[in-house]
Amino acid sequence: MSKFYADSMLGKLARFLRFLGYDTLYRREESVEKMLETSSEDNRIVLSKSSDIVNKCNKLSVKFLFIPMNDIGYQLKTLHDVLHLEISIPPLNTRCSMCNNELIEKSKQEIINLIPKGTERHHDRFWQCSACGKIYWIGSHWRAIEKIITEAKGG
Repeated sequence: MSKFYADSMLGKLARFLRFLGYDTLYRREESVEKMLETSSEDNRIVLSKSSDIVNKCNKLSVKFLFIPMNDIGYQLKTLHDVLHLEISIPPLNTRCSMCNNELIEKSKQEIINLIPKGTERHHDRFWQCSACGKIYWIGSHWRAIEKIITEAKGG
């Protein structure tokens, strides 16, 4: 499975890739040089909107994909078309959108005191990040995510 390193202008794409199960680092404060070094060492594909970063990748033989557009649907479609990226609904493996670690399914009883009141009445499946503890469930935002992913797949 492909691994990615998204530059600082592609935060939403990084979160979507994590949601889809792809190990995706996101450059916040790291230098471009550190991002390229890590990408080279970990065999990651750099995703960038910056022609300067793309040129540096090219010079250093670091794999990259130039993502010039702002729309998340087009960004995912580009990854799907160019890299034949598998994007499925629901994702087979999901990662934490905040810290990129794996999610573990939890019972309602395990997380009942950690979720907003009333959530337990409307949802039965929950996942918790193995590192930061953030809790996820398929809420009202799911339809919007599903629509973006379906359009990215060309459907």
